[in-house]
Amino acid sequence: MKKLKMVYKWILLSVIVQCAVLAYINFIYLPGRGTVKATMYEVEKVEVKDRKFKLPEGANDMTVSFDGLYMAYKQGDKLIIADIDRRKEIKTLDPAGGTFTYFRWLPDREMLIYSIMEPNEQKGQVLISTYDVVPELDRSYPAIKSLPGGSEIIDIELSPLTNIVYTVIKTDKSKVKVYKFDIMDNLKYIMSMSSSTVFKETMYTDTLIYQTSEGKIRIRNGKTGKLSQIPVKGATVLLAADDNDFIYTAAADEKGGLTEIFFGKTGQKADEWQTIKPEQPIQASDVYITAEGAIYTADRQEKTIQAIKGGGTAEYKGELLTVLDGYAVSIDGGWLLLKTLEK
Repeated sequence: MKKLKMVYKWILLSVIVQCAVLAYINFIYLPGRGTVKATMYEVEKVEVKDRKFKLPEGANDMTVSFDGLYMAYKQGDKLIIADIDRRKEIKTLDPAGGTFTYFRWLPDREMLIYSIMEPNEQKGQVLISTYDVVPELDRSYPAIKSLPGGSEIIDIELSPLTNIVYTVIKTDKSKVKVYKFDIMDNLKYIMSMSSSTVFKETMYTDTLIYQTSEGKIRIRNGKTGKLSQIPVKGATVLLAADDNDFIYTAAADEKGGLTEIFFGKTGQKADEWQTIKPEQPIQASDVYITAEGAIYTADRQEKTIQAIKGGGTAEYKGELLTVLDGYAVSIDGGWLLLKTLEK
């Protein structure tokens, strides 16, 4: 009994000492170490308005940032980033003897991600880098080495919210290899597939969705590697994954026209996926799905776009390049044009 009382006394003494130490740190030591200042910045909302940019001679492969403020294009062996409102070039990227093979804007920020095939094609080495416009910040991932000579990156699927990057590397005419960079820039080989495979990645989770050459749509859990299929029967075409992790697929007829469009999330049952049936079959190249999940169809003869889910309508001039949330982007007479959508 005496031993038990002694144990209780020591436990009580230990608790008292710990509380005293923590109270000292919290109320005396830390306040005396200085003050912490927090600054709140107000970011002005981007105005949605008609915009245009005069394209220099030799510009090609144009792409526009999600908010319509910046564009990137190739000119010779250089990659140029331009401010659309100021109508001027703001950054020139040089491949240092290599070749730019792929570039795209992130879906939710003004950052360009691009790939370079290193100068010695026999070396089999490729490089991924990013350029963040506002802080004017360059960053490069570790080089991907030991590839077959002439290998080049043809697709980069990324999730800014998880910092996971999947890169699709064409190693010969018929095959690609898929690699993954995790949040610590560690590189991991994932799979080899046919070069016709279509890949997409979700924003909030490490999930890779891909359409095989046989028309099967699979979902790969990036953490476990477990494979599953979407629950919708008849879907053979993978269209997109939006910023809210909705996956968009479609059924197609014998001529390749899309007859139904399905959208839902991983883990949802078949009856939880939603379906849209166009009035008539449409080609996949005439369907545009924005980051916010609006679905548009383009009539290239009438030069109009029409929303079949969310969004609005617009008439455009020249050749339609893409549809963003708020804009129809086209090229006409040497000008890049951003036409606002009417609700």
